Order: sequence, then structure tokens, then C-alpha cells
Amino acid sequence: MAVWLSLVGTAANLLIFLGLHLLGGQVAGGFAASDWRQYIINHYDGIAFMMLPLYVIILCSLVFLMENRSAMWVQLRALPISPRQVYLGKLGFLLLLFLAAHLLFIIGMVLTGFLYGFLRPETELMGSLPPPGLIAELAARTFLSILGLMGLHAWLSLRFRAFIVPLLIGILGYVVAGLLGTDWQWQFLNPYAPGFLFMPLFKGEALAGHLGWFSPAEAMSIAYLGIFTAFAFRDMEQKG
Repeated sequence: MAVWLSLVGTAANLLIFLGLHLLGGQVAGGFAASDWRQYIINHYDGIAFMMLPLYVIILCSLVFLMENRSAMWVQLRALPISPRQVYLGKLGFLLLLFLAAHLLFIIGMVLTGFLYGFLRPETELMGSLPPPGLIAELAARTFLSILGLMGLHAWLSLRFRAFIVPLLIGILGYVVAGLLGTDWQWQFLNPYAPGFLFMPLFKGEALAGHLGWFSPAEAMSIAYLGIFTAFAFRDMEQKG
């Protein structure tokens, strides 16, 4: 289910965004883009606020669901490897699955961009190439922004056998982060915030500084990955 969510969800998002660009001002929430830069930013704006955090939350729950349902943790702990290696294997699979889904998203975004340029000749998309630097930066910031959230929900999915518990915690955390807004000065400390902060920060629409290339929220996202992984190591050792 986690793989299907990644494949089908990514394809569905791409088709929805293409439709919103083609419809433009005819529908609420329609996109307008006359060049590659705006087309790419529209896509990342589209996934950052809602789809990205919810995808990560559900993905973590699904990846841990099989072991939680069938008591497979007992068999995994019987393997001649440490509990930490077992957990890192699950976390590594999550990260690789996210990277694969995001690579598919980028490829699909470029292909639908050329299709959009073909269907809308007045745009500049068919006569130019997408800027690789912009895509690379937004992809990197996307990846950094989900690390803390993935670390948190991988740990929660380990702690709670019921699929619904981490999902409810995630939805509540996401709603609270949205209510606090992008300009709250302590929002960067919220592990649910980096996913929808990185685009306003990138566009200069949010009030926050930078730690070199990193934003404070991205730096905290990396830190939270380490913190929650340490919590998970402790729980794995106790389960053993």
C-alpha cells in the first residue's frame, strides 16, 4: 500500500496540477504560468501546504502497519542484527520511497510542463528548458523539510500498533501548525511546520532568517530526525 500510495498519489497530483493550469482562472484555485519558473513554483506550492505532510504521515503508518498487525516485530528482533539496524532499515526504506516518489514527481512535472506548453502555445514552456538549479533547490528543501516529520511519525508508528493513532496525531499537529501561521516566530520549532514553511520562505513571504543556506525550520527538521530516531532506538532496545 505504501508503494501504491507513492505511485498513484504522485500521478494523481500531476494530473490535477496540469488540469488546474489548463483551466487557469476558470476555476477557484486555478494556476497561471507563462514560463518554467512559475510552472515549477506552482507545483511545489501545491504539494507543500497539504499534500506533502499528509503523504509523509500516512506513508510512515503504512510502512509500519504490516509488522504491527502480524506481530512481525518478534521475528525481526530474532534476526542476527541489532534492533537499531532493524529500525534503520525501516527508516531507510521510508526515505528511499519518498525520494523515488519525488523523483517521479519531478519527471512528471517536466513532462506535463512540455504538454502544457504544447497545448498553450502562448506560454514560453515549449521554447525553453526547465531551470535545473531551481528544481534541485526546491527538491532539496522539500527533502530537508520532511526529515523531522518522518522521524517523528516513524517513531509514533513504532509506538502505537493502531494505524489510526499516529494518523490522528499527525492531522492534529498539521492543523495546529496551520493555525499558528507562517509568521509566528517560534514556528520553526514545530516538527509539523517545515513542510509548509519552505515555500513561503523560498519566496520571501514568511518572516524568518537563514542559517547560511538552511532556514531554521530545515535545520530543526534535521535535528528532529536525530532526536526521534534516538527515541525509537530506546524503544527498540526495550522491546528486545
